[in-house]
Amino acid sequence: MKLRVATADDARWINERYAEVRFLPSDLSHEVIVIASIDDEPAGLGRIVDVDEHSCELGGMLVFERFRGRGVARAIIDELLRHARGRDVYCIPFAELEALYASAGFTRASEAPREVREKFEWCQRTYEKPVILTVILRRKDAEGSQDT
Repeated sequence: MKLRVATADDARWINERYAEVRFLPSDLSHEVIVIASIDDEPAGLGRIVDVDEHSCELGGMLVFERFRGRGVARAIIDELLRHARGRDVYCIPFAELEALYASAGFTRASEAPREVREKFEWCQRTYEKPVILTVILRRKDAEGSQDT
């Protein structure tokens, strides 16, 4: 499996894939998108979106049907987390994927920045499957380690 950061040349393809599953379109000016491929064929993608200086949102996770069960989602998640730069990372996955996100360090969240809360509410209205709000509180981890 190969992972790469998307470029502007990928934007149309990315947004066509996201439109197929009713995901919000991407804007590479404030997002990092990782594309996974297996045998030179696109296998999946995901994004990390800037929210503010202290937080970002991991989302847009899409693994194509024929590549599911091969660790693609986890590889994309791990790569995207490297781009969080010490910020808190929020994620709004479908509830059925909670174990996958928990294995990457996400826990359920009750609070989030306004932009993330608004997207969470949009997801609840838009998708038939239930979604959950999760977070990795990296800033607090970093601050705590500096105090010891």
